[in-house]
Amino acid sequence: MTKDMTAGSPAKLLLLFAIPMLIGNIFQQVYSLADTVIIGRTLGVEGLAAIGSVGGVLFFIHGFGIGVTSGLGIVIAQRFGTKNEERIRKSITISVWITLFTTILITILSVLFAEEILLLMNTPVEILKEAEAYFLVLMWGSVAIMAFNLLSNILRSLGDSKLPLVILVISSLLNVVLDYVFIVWFSMGVAGAALATVAAQLFASFLCFVYIREKMAILRFSKEDWRMQPADFSLPLKISLPIGLQASIISIGLIVLQKSLNGFGPEAVGGYAIAQKLDIMATLPIASIGIAMATFAAQNYGAGLYSRIWEGVRISLLLTFVYSIVLGGALLYFGTDIIRLLFKQNDPAVLAYAHTYFIATASFYLVLATLIILRYTLQGVGDNTAPTFGGVMEMVARVLVPLGFSGLLGYQAVAFANPVAWVGATIPMMYAYRQLKRKLTLLEEKRCKEAEGERLVGLSD
Repeated sequence: MTKDMTAGSPAKLLLLFAIPMLIGNIFQQVYSLADTVIIGRTLGVEGLAAIGSVGGVLFFIHGFGIGVTSGLGIVIAQRFGTKNEERIRKSITISVWITLFTTILITILSVLFAEEILLLMNTPVEILKEAEAYFLVLMWGSVAIMAFNLLSNILRSLGDSKLPLVILVISSLLNVVLDYVFIVWFSMGVAGAALATVAAQLFASFLCFVYIREKMAILRFSKEDWRMQPADFSLPLKISLPIGLQASIISIGLIVLQKSLNGFGPEAVGGYAIAQKLDIMATLPIASIGIAMATFAAQNYGAGLYSRIWEGVRISLLLTFVYSIVLGGALLYFGTDIIRLLFKQNDPAVLAYAHTYFIATASFYLVLATLIILRYTLQGVGDNTAPTFGGVMEMVARVLVPLGFSGLLGYQAVAFANPVAWVGATIPMMYAYRQLKRKLTLLEEKRCKEAEGERLVGLSD
């Protein structure tokens, strides 16, 4: 079922769209924890290490592909705002071709150079074989991962955030079951864990495809919809490729940051990792509203309703600012107590490192909220210059702050790398948003004057 976000209360539309995504994100985090427990108990530390050792490079590779599908979803949402069904279908078929090409490219390159990639990541020799097996299965299964992300983004672009939530829950539960089947029953090791992920994503893709085919009359394709001209690819590539590159660029900074963190010992790594889990959970609502804002901005941009975009931004910032103050304060004052309760962790050194992390990040949630809302809004209208530059700023901060200040500030340099990255990325976002608002407001005023002039001419006739 499609949802038109060009009419009605912006606050209500944004919240109703964001809540299912928030629930899905929370469920995904809980599933991830359960997945880790199963693998840890069945395969031990070596299994977890093999999987963890390729996490950064997987985020780098699949992050690019997932970013591309997110950008394609923005184009589809803009087309949906025009109410032109032919253009909507055409944008989807073009998205399928771009996603297919991207999937083939990253699969071939990753499979051919798998061992070289893992050695470049300094993967320990002891777990290299297992890590490579896990990596290869996931890369061969990229088609399932990319297909699910494209199809779920199509549904969200048409205003449906509830069905992707339902399918995500089903696929996550299936993933946990298949983990047990492949690892315990068939003794497939970490390759079984990867195969479970691929199979679950493939099933999720199938569910999305069946729903789109059977329930969405607007997406009944003809042969004409699949005929392409080179010019048809211009806008989708212009929007989707920079978003994919942003994800990959940001991941580079995270990889370097993790390497710097490892140098402070297991207590620092443990405290940072636990605090980061709570930080991710705490900021999920901000991210969910940001994603909702991307679809809201895209649909209203396509419809030419620019003033609704500014109203959506105002409401989104208000909601996320209030939330940031409340949750940021809670983590600053009760973060270590929550860690003791949830993780049964009482090591003073670990708790001290976690508290330092909370001081650094929770104090800057207002900046993070501003960054997320403005970034998704700009992406929603197809402006990727500032988001891409912001991604570069984030990468630079996460590389330079730990490397340049760890000797002077120690662990604090690592803890404050993320806030510095947020500040650096927010500055160009604020400038770009102001320029965009000025440009589109003038365009809207001009259009209103022209319409009024035509109305007066009609009356005089």
